[in-house]
Amino acid sequence: MALILKNHALRMLLLLCACGPAVVAAQAPSGSGFRSLRRRHGAHSDHEARDELDCTASGVDDWNTKLHIGAVFIVLVVSGIGSFLPVLGYYVKRLHIPKMALTLGKFLGTGVIISTALIHMLPDGAEALGSPCIGGRMGSYGGWPGLLAILAILAMHMLEFLLSAHAMGQHSHSHAMDQHSHSHAMDQHGPSHATPGQLEDQQHGPAAQQSEGLSESSSAVAKPSFSPDCDAVAVHTHHTHVHGLSFIDEGRATHASTYILELGICLHSVIIGVTLSVTTGTGFTTLLVAICFHQLCEGLALGSRLAQMQYKKNAFLRASISAAVFMLITPIGMLIGIGVRYSYQPNSPAALISMGVLDSLSAGILLYTGLVNLLAEEFGSLEFRSFGLSKKALCFIATYIGAGIMALIGNWA
Repeated sequence: MALILKNHALRMLLLLCACGPAVVAAQAPSGSGFRSLRRRHGAHSDHEARDELDCTASGVDDWNTKLHIGAVFIVLVVSGIGSFLPVLGYYVKRLHIPKMALTLGKFLGTGVIISTALIHMLPDGAEALGSPCIGGRMGSYGGWPGLLAILAILAMHMLEFLLSAHAMGQHSHSHAMDQHSHSHAMDQHGPSHATPGQLEDQQHGPAAQQSEGLSESSSAVAKPSFSPDCDAVAVHTHHTHVHGLSFIDEGRATHASTYILELGICLHSVIIGVTLSVTTGTGFTTLLVAICFHQLCEGLALGSRLAQMQYKKNAFLRASISAAVFMLITPIGMLIGIGVRYSYQPNSPAALISMGVLDSLSAGILLYTGLVNLLAEEFGSLEFRSFGLSKKALCFIATYIGAGIMALIGNWA
């Protein structure tokens, strides 16, 4: 138990360390807010835009203490509902949540993650890094957001490759030891001297019958059955001994991809929280409502993934800790924004670069996770292929709805 709490505390510390750059990013507006500034001023040149945007402006006007503090608890509750609902529905049987509802929530989350990466994160990163207030600090190269996203994608691919190679190495070593033990046992217990009578009995005994049964079924194709708890699947036939690559240490790969997904979501959530806390006026209420829907959808996406993870020990505790991290991370960002509101510089180069880099990297993480570990994996799983036509159609529809909802929310947040 202590080791589990220690591991989760370490992951929490790493996520909180990611909040450090967000303190600097707190001086930058949200992507949608920055886009509205560009449209409102309509500058015709970078020099004019820099003058009109007032790159040295600081401080927040008309800041409502009660409203902003209350918003912290509102976002906390909404984020908790989103992340804990699938986990509780899976582990607390008395809630009587249908298994198909949890499955559809998982597919809806796939669409949410992909849409979040392409509509919320990458455009915001491009707007921040393309701000005229940055000047020539980023050089004349205009592809920084895409480049950073690609670097994150390639880093995620390399990380998963190394994890898979490590898992395959352990599995191959274990299988070799099993073969050696089996061969040694046969040498010890096998017949060293056999009389003609014994040989005749062996020819007509169970071994001969098994051989006949195998020869009769040698043309049959072995079909592995789906088991969510299995870490590895071995398919044995008369002539083959096949280990599916995608089945090797599947549980560990799922855990790694889920934690990577949570990291990308949490990095973006910190920025969202900071942005909300330094927003004032009539735009605050609109942004608060949009962010609540945003957190609810992302929480459902992550919670559905956490609920499907197979732990050997303390499964509910581990899933709950991960859900709690998501629930707390946006309010933490909001508290950071509240703390720096008086030194708020919306268009400082350091703030814009920090926010642009974090958003672009987060977009790459979520895009890789959404396409490779969620979309391709879920729709290619044995569980999905075992569904009937109507269930498959519902899964497709849920994915499209999730993507559509986040695309719509992108108009406000």
